Amino acid sequence: MSKDHAARLARGETIEFRAARTGMTFVLLICVGFAIIGLCLLGGGDGLLRMLGVALAVFFGLVGIPVTVWRLLRPALEMSVSAERGVLVDGGPGWIDWSQIERVDREVLAARPTIVLRLTPQAQERWDDARRDAGEVVEQAPGGPGAVVPQTIGAAPDDVYRALAAGFTAWRDA
Repeated sequence: MSKDHAARLARGETIEFRAARTGMTFVLLICVGFAIIGLCLLGGGDGLLRMLGVALAVFFGLVGIPVTVWRLLRPALEMSVSAERGVLVDGGPGWIDWSQIERVDREVLAARPTIVLRLTPQAQERWDDARRDAGEVVEQAPGGPGAVVPQTIGAAPDDVYRALAAGFTAWRDA
């Protein structure tokens, strides 16, 4: 995949950023461990212990392992950047048009570098409403109102920033 985000956006491509796989690797290890415990309980216990073994083996072995492997093979889409449509952030109200973004900032959140989209007041209200509808507590982004780009993206914050800056610059210069 090309790192020249401006060129990719100029060709009309949509740049997708997916979730990091690190967390799913740990979940897979936990599922395998509990599935093994469940199988051990099936062979060595009776009554309640055997029922617990069946529950562990079924839940973690037959459900947890395949779902986790699927999430490792196909991580969740966290954000998309398109020159024509704007930015789509997971959990947001849908595509945020470039005209609704005032600027793209770099901030520090919980000692980690992150990217914040500074939105127009109307877009910020739509963003906050979508978060509330999802059951999340709406907190102000660092440095003032804005939409925080998820920190669970598998790409480096500099790559994400360059893609957003390239899209914003292309829209502004058009």
